[in-house]
Amino acid sequence: MAEAVDRFGLVGTLVADKYSIERVVGEGGFGIVYRANHRIWDEPVAVKCFTALSNAPVEMREELLEAFVREGKLLTALSSRTTGIVQARDIGTLTTPNGVWLPYMVLEWLDGRPLEAWIGHDTGTPRSPERSALETFNLMDGCARALALAHGRGVAHRDIKPANFFVLGDALAPGVVIKVLDFGIAKVMQSQARTAMQATGTQISSFTPTYGAPEQFDRSYGATGPWTDVYQMALVLVEIMRGGLPALEGEQFIQFAFATQNTQRRPTPRTFGITTSDAVEAVFQKALAVKVVDRYANMGEFWTGLAAALELKEYPAIQAAETTIGQTVVPDGQGGPLKTRGSGELLAQQPVMTMSAPPTPVSPPVPSTVVTPPAPTVKPMAIGAIAAVVGALVAIGAAVFIATRGGGEAEKPPEPPPAETKVVDAPKPEVKVEPPKPPTSCPEGMVFVTGKNFFMGTESEKPVLALARPLHKVEIRPFCIDVYEVTTEKYETCSDKGECKRAYRDSFWPQGSSKRADWDKAKAAYTTLCNAGVEERKQHPINCITWAQADEYCRVHGGRLPSEAEFEFAARGSDGRVFPWGDGAPSPEHLNACGTECVAWRKQKGLPPVEPMYAADDKFVGTAPVGSFPGGKTENGLFDLVGNVFEWTADRFERYPTTEGEPAPPMPGNNRVIRGGAFNSSEPEHSDPALRFPNDADAHTHGIGFRCAADPR
Repeated sequence: MAEAVDRFGLVGTLVADKYSIERVVGEGGFGIVYRANHRIWDEPVAVKCFTALSNAPVEMREELLEAFVREGKLLTALSSRTTGIVQARDIGTLTTPNGVWLPYMVLEWLDGRPLEAWIGHDTGTPRSPERSALETFNLMDGCARALALAHGRGVAHRDIKPANFFVLGDALAPGVVIKVLDFGIAKVMQSQARTAMQATGTQISSFTPTYGAPEQFDRSYGATGPWTDVYQMALVLVEIMRGGLPALEGEQFIQFAFATQNTQRRPTPRTFGITTSDAVEAVFQKALAVKVVDRYANMGEFWTGLAAALELKEYPAIQAAETTIGQTVVPDGQGGPLKTRGSGELLAQQPVMTMSAPPTPVSPPVPSTVVTPPAPTVKPMAIGAIAAVVGALVAIGAAVFIATRGGGEAEKPPEPPPAETKVVDAPKPEVKVEPPKPPTSCPEGMVFVTGKNFFMGTESEKPVLALARPLHKVEIRPFCIDVYEVTTEKYETCSDKGECKRAYRDSFWPQGSSKRADWDKAKAAYTTLCNAGVEERKQHPINCITWAQADEYCRVHGGRLPSEAEFEFAARGSDGRVFPWGDGAPSPEHLNACGTECVAWRKQKGLPPVEPMYAADDKFVGTAPVGSFPGGKTENGLFDLVGNVFEWTADRFERYPTTEGEPAPPMPGNNRVIRGGAFNSSEPEHSDPALRFPNDADAHTHGIGFRCAADPR
């Protein structure tokens, strides 16, 4: 990180009432880092302010902060399992003395220097000696294992470079602790900041061109993912082996793009005259393949292959990614023999990667072995006759698209034979043969929704609908869905029988970037709107329940939570209407949302003011009895599909693919999709059936309830 001055005037200030900013450490492409003292713990911490986002439009800030909260949670989860990833301690926003808005992360303070300070050349003199492949392997082993662990959680870094490895201590030698920095930040910049910066004309790069993989310059080579980290890590290894000379040569962006995509000259060790065995060279050829389909799928595969090529017989096993190539060896979870799973399956346990044989020795240059990359998880668009299997996969974060069609024409009865003329005493009554009915019956309280193809998502440029873009075509199979949201009375009946866990009596959600005092005030206010135990709200929707509680209720009653595609289709209708009721603007006749009553209540509770969705009083500060707004009924007779409460769906949150056939970018964290707006929704876009948000599955808030779905009998 380059030398920097305190251009924001933060030195000497107090951040979040506990971080005393002491001095500037340095500044890089994404942010400026300060050393601070934690006043409560009396220990140093690093405060990283993300200057690249300082000009983000106000309407984008909430979305950006949600992304950083996810990254902080990701860092905490990963660093608790390995010393190879820097620990995240806190997250928030600040306003500088000059009025600049800045998101920041608080990280553990590290004494040492970045790897880039140890390697490289000063006026032609190398700062680091050339190293063999084995020496380099031993030096970077801890970092590689940390990245393999992250890949096992389905998370990629996407900006592997010497500046993002931090060496603790005063020597660069095997056994030293090296930590990975900025984990996930490149992804946030890529998926969040690009949208935010469009309004200001500012552009930032979400990766470093000197260490860029081909797919980062040109997506025609494939999507980015763990295999991108493999490529970048191989470049770093070659640079270390060369004594600090980068593997990709150039001065401008286009030159680095050409160098990384040049099929005639791959940046492997032997290309630079480094002596290696055929097996080691073959590993690097595969790790540095131009196309992602020809590359190692994750760090576990790459590092284990390199260990085998180096003939490290006793090298310990590395955890592999949850989705792997071909047949992956995984434990059965019972201590028994190892079993295999097919390509693309999501595993309930973290698989153990056993030592593989080294690649077949070759004389370079040779083409890499073609390997199929991890199969992308497809958004769930329909659930067929194997709902129990799908439910089990959802429990481990998987979603399956069953591409079969249900229904069909009823079987016609056979033609009766020609009647014979007989003499009879009395005519026999005519017997009618009824054709069998198609399986369209639904459980009591549900309606049947005919499946079809429809366009899911939106083309709207409204910031609040950014997560619902782009518009894309999906297929929905027939399904059943509750007419009403599950009421407090029905849920409490289930919990009274001991079949469901009791609903919470308080409203809770992660603090995120809010100040503790503001968070506590909001929780206290909204807790009064939890419906469990309140006699006069028996017919209101149950709220203040987690995703798992909603899921369990539906299963106890023989159903399941609807997929988000089913929810949107049920709300949108087969005619593609703008709102569930038609094309008319939202009003108190259509839904329970934030009207003038909501504005007055927030003022009374000391909560930040908002503009109402409509300038009228809908009579309900909180939830309303289900079915109270018949003007908002859908074409299938469903009530409250927008407004009243957001509703849990079955799906984990993932961004939609941005290109046809491209897998959705992975989203870390325990987030499930909520749909449908709530009584406190103040933006008209919250009435759009395409609206979707990620919500922590462990939260139990005033504004989220649910309804159940089922497959037709």
